[in-house]
Amino acid sequence: MAKLPAERGIALITVMLVLSIATLAVVSMSTARQMDIRRTENQLRAMQAWEYVYGLESWATNVLRTDGKDNERDALNESWAKPLPKTAVAQGSLQAEIVDLQGRINLNNLVVDGEVSQEDVKRLRRLLHSLELKPELVDAMLDWIDGDMEIRYPHGAEDEAYTRRKPPYRAANRSFADVSELLLVQGMSLEQYRKLLPYIYVTFGYAPLNVNTAGATVLRCLADDISADQAESIFRAGGKPFTDIADFLKDEAVSATIIGKYGLAVTSQYFLLTGQIEMGQTRFMFESQLQRSRQGLVTLQKRQRRSPAHG
Repeated sequence: MAKLPAERGIALITVMLVLSIATLAVVSMSTARQMDIRRTENQLRAMQAWEYVYGLESWATNVLRTDGKDNERDALNESWAKPLPKTAVAQGSLQAEIVDLQGRINLNNLVVDGEVSQEDVKRLRRLLHSLELKPELVDAMLDWIDGDMEIRYPHGAEDEAYTRRKPPYRAANRSFADVSELLLVQGMSLEQYRKLLPYIYVTFGYAPLNVNTAGATVLRCLADDISADQAESIFRAGGKPFTDIADFLKDEAVSATIIGKYGLAVTSQYFLLTGQIEMGQTRFMFESQLQRSRQGLVTLQKRQRRSPAHG
């Protein structure tokens, strides 16, 4: 009989231990279930967001196709340049805009048919200088995209520089596939990349600059010694939108400079659709690069999700 209280105590402790283990198991199962629910919810929202992206691409395709039929030039006063305002959709909202990429500088213009395009090199150097970035960065870009493994430029770099990095990698020795490749080029920092990003893009092949859509910063790089005020005057030239390059060069704001006609146009083929979709606490940002042929056919070149830090 003396052992009875001790046995009861052991039994009570055993029961409490079993209850504790059972409680932990239930909590663990509940937590796992909540995580599964949240994961499934996020996947469903992502799938729904991508469907909205496809819808916005269809919208942009129709706008660009219609504009190509109605206009023989591309300018910032046309329908494609008007942003789609924030619009309510099921469980959230979306907004988007179309940007003319040919109002920027195509980095792949630096090398044309295997040869360095000196005029395009000068323009990019001027752009870097006006942004207070080192013009010598162009040397490293040229070595990155030329077809050989020789260092041909004073501030260039090839495999021997890149293979010493951690992790090591090799120079591309081909055209830029995406502007983000610049972060791999010797001398390019994240801060410099973000500063340059609004004024550049890449597409395969040569793409002239559209003088109707280029901003003052880009227009300033078309010739030496163009001041910021002159560039602003060219951007706001009274002849805009220009119907051809001859009219552009005759404009009073332009004729005072030594801008040449090389690599300039008043029409565009390459556009960027950027957008943001908000669903609950989720913010989904994307960009789609589109090409419109001279016959009006609009095709998708690439599509990617982007982060707010991308710019």
